[in-house]
Amino acid sequence: MASEEATVSAELLGDEVDFDGGIVPQATAWVKWNVKGGADRTEQPTIGHLYQLKGQPNIQGIEIRVNSSVILNAFSSPNGSGSPDLSVPGPTNGQVKNNPVRIGSYRVEYR
Repeated sequence: MASEEATVSAELLGDEVDFDGGIVPQATAWVKWNVKGGADRTEQPTIGHLYQLKGQPNIQGIEIRVNSSVILNAFSSPNGSGSPDLSVPGPTNGQVKNNPVRIGSYRVEYR
């Protein structure tokens, strides 16, 4: 029997998240999206879940903070189908720049 994966929206957070000094669950990552033209986004997704990015923003950089080795797979489709358009291993030491690409959904997974 095939399992269906639910898509949920990540809670949009401000820059007030204190990842280094705060208490962040081990199964949670901290992701900052550098959106071309401004309106950067910071989210705290649960590892292993598929999330949608509203408006399919044009992403030109990503920063990932997490307690273990992960990979962020980002897709242009809002349902996470097909091959990832962008894969970034984390944690990153600062922002990882990339050629701007429109992202509709993403998933952070353990490596």
